[in-house]
Amino acid sequence: MNVLEKKVGRRTVLKGAAIASLALLARPLARSGQVQAQATTPRILAALVDKVPTDEADPSWDKARLVTIALGPQNLVVPRVQEAGAKEIDVRAVYDADRVAFLVRWKDAHRNVDLGTVMTYRDAVAIQFPQDPAAGTTSFMMGQRGRGVTVYHWKSDWQFGRLHDVDEAYPNMYSDWYQHSGVEAGKIPEASDYLTKGRKEYLTAAAAGNALADPLAQEKIGPLQKMRAEGFGTIEPDETQDGQGFGVWKDGEWRIVFSFPRAQSKFRWGESETVPVGFAVWDGSRNERNGQKAFSDWQDMQLASPIEEVVGAELPPPAEKSERNILGPVLGGVLGGAALLGVGALIAVRMRKAPPESKSG
Repeated sequence: MNVLEKKVGRRTVLKGAAIASLALLARPLARSGQVQAQATTPRILAALVDKVPTDEADPSWDKARLVTIALGPQNLVVPRVQEAGAKEIDVRAVYDADRVAFLVRWKDAHRNVDLGTVMTYRDAVAIQFPQDPAAGTTSFMMGQRGRGVTVYHWKSDWQFGRLHDVDEAYPNMYSDWYQHSGVEAGKIPEASDYLTKGRKEYLTAAAAGNALADPLAQEKIGPLQKMRAEGFGTIEPDETQDGQGFGVWKDGEWRIVFSFPRAQSKFRWGESETVPVGFAVWDGSRNERNGQKAFSDWQDMQLASPIEEVVGAELPPPAEKSERNILGPVLGGVLGGAALLGVGALIAVRMRKAPPESKSG
């Protein structure tokens, strides 16, 4: 018997129609979920201001779109961490004729701002972007050979605890004499005393030019240090220190302001040009340091032109837009499913009324 001539029961037809209607209904739901995921993908759009702010409470930040960026633990290479303290950051960006600025905020219940004793670590945050975006994509893991990244790293101790040392951590400690420090016997010198009063070669790392051990260099640079890298394990200070940064810890939250020149060594941040940026956060209370951190992958960023800002201001937020758009596909699926069920029911009624087939022949 030909397959097309095979008898199909009413129950089978109705079951097939029901399955088809459910599939049709699920299809727009799945598609709307994809659209919503795309719409909520972070995209940093910097707003144009007269002058970039240096204060986290400046009302100029309200002109910029708020973007929440998810962070994950750096568990790919040694030294890795399986769970990091920071889970996400909130970012706003603005720019003026000469500089780009970011406001980065994240929850942190503990304010860790000194490295005065062994096993104490600082809170910190960094932003990175390719040294030359026109050279092509580079690794979000601090770049790669031949395609490096620029890093601006805010260090809490460079702002709040440059001179916090063992004697501040243990105020009742006793000292006999630190020779070559330039400080008289019975007093505990600061690291800067070796550099200004004594013999700096006895503060070896600072004498060798390591800013991590030199409070005078830290004061000159400020809490935001510009660095460069071509892959993990290659980071080093940049010759040019042009960043400005300032942090505030309030109500269990860090709020850090970054700013740096639009004109970098190999490119200039231009309006409407996409530049990938990445972020990293260190939680000192969890002993995070070096490669043990929370970090993001690349996030596309643009400096919005004045036209884009006007047009963008008239558009609803992406999340709200995607939620409204879901109603159209759902209604379409419901109507389509109802139509299929109706067709199936009609076929079943006609089959029941049709005369039975002859068994002869």
